[in-house]
Parts: sequence; structure tokens; C-alpha cells
Amino acid sequence: MPTVSVRQGTIRGLSVAADGSADDSGQLAAFFGIPYAAAPVGERLFLPPQPAEWSGELDATKRRATPPQIQYPEAALSIVENPLVEGEDFLNLNVWVSKEVLEQGEAAKAPVYVFIHGGAYRNGSGSISQLEGTGFAEKGIVAVTINYRLGVLGGLQLEDGTSNNQLRDQIAALEWVRDNIAAFGGDPEHVVVGGESAGAMSIGALLTSPKAKGLFHGAILQSGAAHNSVSQEAARAVGRRYAEYVGLEPNAKSLGSLEPEKAFEAGAAVEQEISTSADKDTYFDLASNSMTWQPSVDGDVLPEHPIEALKAGRGADVPVLIGTNLDEGTFFVVGTGIFDKVSDDDVKKAAAAWGAKDPEKVFELNVDSEDPRPGTTMVNLFHHWKFLQPLGQFIDARVENSDGPTFRYRFDWKSPKFGGALGSHHMLEIPFTFHTIDRQAIKDTVDLDAPVQLADDVHGAWVSFIKDLNPGWDPHTTDSRPTGIFTAEGRRVDTDVDRQAFVDWAGQR
Repeated sequence: MPTVSVRQGTIRGLSVAADGSADDSGQLAAFFGIPYAAAPVGERLFLPPQPAEWSGELDATKRRATPPQIQYPEAALSIVENPLVEGEDFLNLNVWVSKEVLEQGEAAKAPVYVFIHGGAYRNGSGSISQLEGTGFAEKGIVAVTINYRLGVLGGLQLEDGTSNNQLRDQIAALEWVRDNIAAFGGDPEHVVVGGESAGAMSIGALLTSPKAKGLFHGAILQSGAAHNSVSQEAARAVGRRYAEYVGLEPNAKSLGSLEPEKAFEAGAAVEQEISTSADKDTYFDLASNSMTWQPSVDGDVLPEHPIEALKAGRGADVPVLIGTNLDEGTFFVVGTGIFDKVSDDDVKKAAAAWGAKDPEKVFELNVDSEDPRPGTTMVNLFHHWKFLQPLGQFIDARVENSDGPTFRYRFDWKSPKFGGALGSHHMLEIPFTFHTIDRQAIKDTVDLDAPVQLADDVHGAWVSFIKDLNPGWDPHTTDSRPTGIFTAEGRRVDTDVDRQAFVDWAGQR
């Protein structure tokens, strides 16, 4: 079995084949569930991540615990893979590497790709099959996926300094990579961090965080940008409400008496309360916000809102690849089974709650479809407000205030699930970027016959960016806006993609 020696001891991994299965003759090695921080239980429940406590030999041949969470609704599980493993030691990570790179050790200096999973800061893990890094390992890349605290465990902010543990965990994992990845053959000076949805939103924050500076040298943001962080006053108001809900003092020491599962469940209950509240006098920008436990400005990890920090030139030296899927909104409306239940009034209420200047205007902006149904307008509202507009503002901020290149992609291939009604939905691109479309779980949730050539094209662009910090087309500039577009017919590069939509919807913010 493959082994690696690090400061604490020896890590024993598993020989695997290209499809991820255990295979003694496989040319790849996988190391599962390596703790990068101590289990966040007891007094550590709401504290920043503490050093991992192990020595001797670590068995990394089996997947370990996933973060406490409430499983996705049944309807969503038809298109989302999310196996859960109980346990306290869920602050762990997984590593895939070719045996050739592993045998060379520090001399290999292979590029490193660290992926942060999504799930709205309440679901997911780095242990699902579509995130297996075998495809990257075959290309000479050391691939890493991580877990981090979700829900209230990750997002609680209190007056005692407790804040942003989801980001602190991610930073701790990147510090572990910096300190240990050379033993696996990786180059700690060539680390690209990637993420999807909440993972990409996290990277939008990490790009501007002084705590993460120097820990990565390139970034890939899939369906997320730099808008999903809230004010300190809102986060602390919700923190006080949480302490009141569980009947404890609003500090990490008192709240550390809770069991992790119970603490998370209470956080989910408070999230439901806040996300349906219109009380902006009490909860400020978190009122009616569906991601209560997202990152927040705290004067420490996030001294200022990430989009404002980008405009000030923070993270300017880091090359970025960023993009969205063509139909981001369908997952949240069609995939959750609410499409036919949505009314015009629901659309207006959502637009108003999210801050639209003229909620009536969103009906006029439903220009992407000839279908006038409210469900379609809600799909477009989700797509443009939550994803496309933040993307455009992120790119503009980078182009105007950064020396680092910013590349844009768009994933257009449409899934046949739900009779094709999902289109190119949120999360659909992930197994194509990892080239894991052959995994059975992906066949069940994406398509039995997902096009291999498309996976070759998408994965190839990701490999190119991870290795060379360029996906294979030009970056955006003030004069040129090229976008790599992936379809069933292959990859093409268009200019000024979605530009009119950016202009039209920008007037609503």
C-alpha cells in the first residue's frame, strides 16, 4: 500500500484504478480522511480550527466522517449525490496522486488542485464520487478535496470574536496543504484552489482575506463569485438569536456544551426563521436571505465585503477562471418541485426580498424564454440575480483593479433529466471538470450517456488552468471579453457573451 511520511507520522493510503476503485495494480494512490484539524466537538465546537491530534500511523484507506447536516430534500436527491458518514473527525481531506509523482516525492513539484465543495453552506462534502481526483492525478496533478463546518457551526458570529469558521476551516486546510503536500509530490508554491457554488463563493471571500494571502496561486470559481457575505451587524444579530433559541449565553464557551448534531439542528431551525422573516430592522441584510450562515464581515478573516475588496485591488495578483452554467436557476425551481406552484406574487416577493429596485421589472426582463409562466420568471430571477449578475460584477471589478488575468467560461450542455426541463442546471458541470462521468452515481443523477468528448474538453481546460494558469483562451480586458463556451458540439470562444443581460439586470441592483 502507498505510504507518505509527514511530521506527525505515516499516512497509509490505497492503490486505485482510474475509475476510483481499489486496485493493487492501479497506477494511482488515494488517501482518505486525513485530519487537517482536531475534531470540533466540546469546547472546540465554535472555536477556530485547532491542530489535529494524531501520531504513529494513520489509516487513510477509508472515507471518514462528513460534516453534520440535514440531508437534501428527496426531490433534490434525484439530481444530487450526497452520501453522509457519521463521526466527529469531519475536518478532514482526501488526496489523489499518481504513484509516479508520489515516488518522486518533493522532487516532483507537481501542481496542486484543492477543491471546496458547495451546498449553500448547509450541505455537501468533499467525499462524493464526482469529486474523486483520479482524472487530475492521471494528468500529473495532486488533487485534494476538503470538508469544513456547515450551517451554524461554520457561520455563527458572536461578540466574543467567534466568526467565519467555515472560512477558517478552509484556510486551515490550505495551511495543511502548504505544510504537507510536498511529501505527496505536490508543489506548495503552485496551488490552485477551486470550488462550486458555496465553494466558489468561499473563494471569492478567500481571495480578499489577509488570512489566506499566499496560500494559493490560482483560483477557479464555478457558479459563485464575491457577493455572498453579509454585514457584521446582521451576522451578530442572528448569532444573538441563535443563543437565545438554545437558551445559552452568546459565547463560544457556553455554546460548546451542545452536541454537534443538536447544535446544527438548532441552527437549521433559526435559519428557517430568519430566511422567512421580513424584519430588516432586526436582521438587516440577512432578513429573507436563504443562506443565513454564509460568511460575514468580521474585521478579521473578512475586514470588508469581498466585492468591495476586489474593487480595491485585493487578490489582484491571483489568476482566476470563473463562470456559470447556462440555466443555473432551474435547479432551485424545477429540481425542487416548486415550478408549477410559483405565482406572480411569489416572484415579486422574492425580487423585493433580494433587493430589486423594481420587482415588477423582472417580468419584463424574462427575455430568455417565450414561456410567460411565473415558474419560468422565477427560474430567470434565480439565474440572473444569484449567479449571472455577481459574475459580471466580479469580472468588472477584477478587470478594472487587477493585474492578474480573469478568464470566463460558460457550460451550455443540457441534461435530459426531468424531460430536459433542467437544461444546463446548477452543479451539472462538476463531473465534467473532474472527468468522473463514468461513476455510477453520476450516471444516476446526470445522464447514462453524458458525452465523453465534452468531459475531455472541459476537464482539459481545467487541467490547463491548473498547470499553466490559462484555460486555453484569452482573459477579459477592458477592450475584449472572450468566453470559452462548452456545448455538446465542442468548445468555442465567443465575445461579449450575456453582455446585454448584465446591463439590463444591473439596473435592478
